[in-house]
Amino acid sequence: MKKLHVWYSAVAIILFLSCSTKEELKEISGTYEFKNVGKHTFVVNADHIEANIKIIGANNGETIIAKNITLDRNVEYTAIIGGKDFNNFRTVLLNNLVTEYQANPGKLTHEIKNGIIRIDWIGFD
Repeated sequence: MKKLHVWYSAVAIILFLSCSTKEELKEISGTYEFKNVGKHTFVVNADHIEANIKIIGANNGETIIAKNITLDRNVEYTAIIGGKDFNNFRTVLLNNLVTEYQANPGKLTHEIKNGIIRIDWIGFD
């Protein structure tokens, strides 16, 4: 009887340890790159998001590089790319419509180049 009790206890412990409630986190990553003039929105569906952001103003203007920036899950970000077909030549990254980063354009000439925003991110699913 005592052996049976020890056996049941051992089986119960093994089952308890094998049925962990913790989910294993998977590392995921991605890149957003916006080159077309206008407004672009995106949402990153991951946890613990860290990003490197590069913003270049229209016509090879101001360049902003931000590293190891924390992004929020399920927050709507807006990238505004300045250029020839847009009345604002600044290139802007917004977080819930609040300006986070803004790059001014370079010298304006008759041939305008669009701004660029590139976001390389890594997080967990």
